[in-house]
Amino acid sequence: MSDESDKRARVEWGADPVLGTPDEVTAALQRMVTGLLRTPDGAPLRALEAGAGKRIRLDVPDDAYIVGVDTDDTAMGLNPRLHERIVGDLHDYTAPARSFDLITCWYVLEHVERPEVLIARFAEMVAPGGLVVLAVPHLHSPKSVFTKCTPHAFHVWFRRRVLGFPNAGKPGYGPYPTTLRPAIAPAAITALVARHGLAPVFEGYFEDDKQTRFRHRVGVRGWRWSLARGLVRALSLGLLDAARSEYVVVLRRDPARTPVSTRPGPVGSPRR
Repeated sequence: MSDESDKRARVEWGADPVLGTPDEVTAALQRMVTGLLRTPDGAPLRALEAGAGKRIRLDVPDDAYIVGVDTDDTAMGLNPRLHERIVGDLHDYTAPARSFDLITCWYVLEHVERPEVLIARFAEMVAPGGLVVLAVPHLHSPKSVFTKCTPHAFHVWFRRRVLGFPNAGKPGYGPYPTTLRPAIAPAAITALVARHGLAPVFEGYFEDDKQTRFRHRVGVRGWRWSLARGLVRALSLGLLDAARSEYVVVLRRDPARTPVSTRPGPVGSPRR
């Protein structure tokens, strides 16, 4: 199967997870988030960018109030949409329960020691009907296995010398040291959030664009890519999928189960 025919076989979001390019999955994700986000009495949206980095990941209304938390103050300084910039570890950040209508944590959980703690905290912070959007490497992919088995210094070298990112590893730029704990696997996330009253309403898989560029550079595309994917599946006994290197999920708190009479007060601050 060629890359183009594989693209035509992808499905739109619905009962089944999306499989597509990063742009395709992000577009489907944006439609889902836009369609579901509601605030009480039309109040301005309150959003948390957990690991804000240089930009927000989803389009939100212009009057949305956005809080960013990140250990990298250089990266946050480049983020023009944030109303609050809190420099610190996410583990040290707290906010009142039900404070945010939207929490986005994009490629952060793979860098922390206990991602399950942060996921549970997000579940407490999100308002009834609110959304938590998580993006992580898919642990059941050769890319994640390779990353787990190689040192951080090699990741920096690879991005600089092979992929052509001269700023890789400098302040404000990845890659950052990874942990890739089992708690960020899709099934583990779903099981954890169910205990906190959240349920997945969207799941998507896509191939990392850096991996795509690299394999195209070395000629692994079309039938060669199909063959490589098949070999990976066979050798891993069906456990790994080279095309599904990234995973994104939208989790929603049921608005009917946790009624709220008033909006929460000011958002939180770093815990000391």
